[in-house]
Amino acid sequence: MFDASSKPHAKLAAPSADVLVGRAAAMVPLLRDNATKGEQLRRLPDESVQALQQAGLFRMLQPINRGGYGTDAVTVSKVLTLIASGCASTAWVMMIYSSVAQLAELLSEEALSEIYADSHPRVAGVFGRAGAVAQRVAGGFRVRDTGRWPFNSGCHHATWDLLRLTVEEPDGSTWPAFAAVPMSELTICDDWHVMGAMGTGSSSVTCGEIIIPGHRLARVPKDLRGVIRSDISAAQNCALPLGMARYALEAFLELARTRAINHLGYTRMGDAPVVHTAVARAAVDIKLIESYQQWALSAFASAAEIDPRDAAFQSIGPVRCFELARGVVENLLALCPSSEIQLAGPIQRLLRDMHVFEHQHALTPFINYELYGRRMTMPTG
Repeated sequence: MFDASSKPHAKLAAPSADVLVGRAAAMVPLLRDNATKGEQLRRLPDESVQALQQAGLFRMLQPINRGGYGTDAVTVSKVLTLIASGCASTAWVMMIYSSVAQLAELLSEEALSEIYADSHPRVAGVFGRAGAVAQRVAGGFRVRDTGRWPFNSGCHHATWDLLRLTVEEPDGSTWPAFAAVPMSELTICDDWHVMGAMGTGSSSVTCGEIIIPGHRLARVPKDLRGVIRSDISAAQNCALPLGMARYALEAFLELARTRAINHLGYTRMGDAPVVHTAVARAAVDIKLIESYQQWALSAFASAAEIDPRDAAFQSIGPVRCFELARGVVENLLALCPSSEIQLAGPIQRLLRDMHVFEHQHALTPFINYELYGRRMTMPTG
């Protein structure tokens, strides 16, 4: 799938891991400055997207044969952790673009040539649910009536959308498909009014009875695990909570150095034992997330006894990392001065973002624990 022999682009000379990590680190102040603006816009600020593009960080996640760098999973994890420590919504959108770009490889070469004719393509998508029914017509497939796809993260800055739909054949049979649609043929709805992760711009997109050329459709395979690189998924899934938890602790330590707890007589928060305990717990939980991430990445590089490619296990590890990270942010926020409840405060924003991310089914604790528990208790043989 990623064989450069089928490339329409020559493989670019990729920046080194140190260069990519350095570029990501240099972007953190900008992303933090723009985080409140992203909430107000309910999408990523243009300046943030342009900075990512200029730094080549989108190419890091593009397939090699489509002009990407083919960056290794360890470097991806370091870069995304840094981006998440600047703006969680930005990291989320990068993860979406990466995953959808890999799914787009299911399409024909003709369709991919159209997508990558743009020198800076960004493909958003909704692949968890079908948003329309399409029927065969001359030249392709016609969306019947209208289509609607909610939670389309990153759609505001995308050039194409990869959308799931149901194809209905003349005999009444149906099959699931992905369709690549130019963003110019879709309408972005103003419906992303949510409690957190507002910068992801996860608005709904709609369309009327458009005709989708046949070469832009592909059947959805029964198992997507062979399509999306498991090592990159592992790198991404832990990077988001790790970066967010690190930022929360960094912001809290700054408050501890400069603010007081007047009602307890502490002129400096950092002198209070309760603060010492909270900081220690946060540091340990962050180290646990780091350790899981390092183990998961090393497991893909070796023949580990526990196979993290197991879909249930691959889900449950990041879910637990998110829970640890949320605990870090909740415990630190509880000790913050009242000024931190203002919307410009980073710690309260991180907590709201986490609650929203955990409502995405792949990161929802009760769903993933039950699914994994079923697998463990299922009779064998």
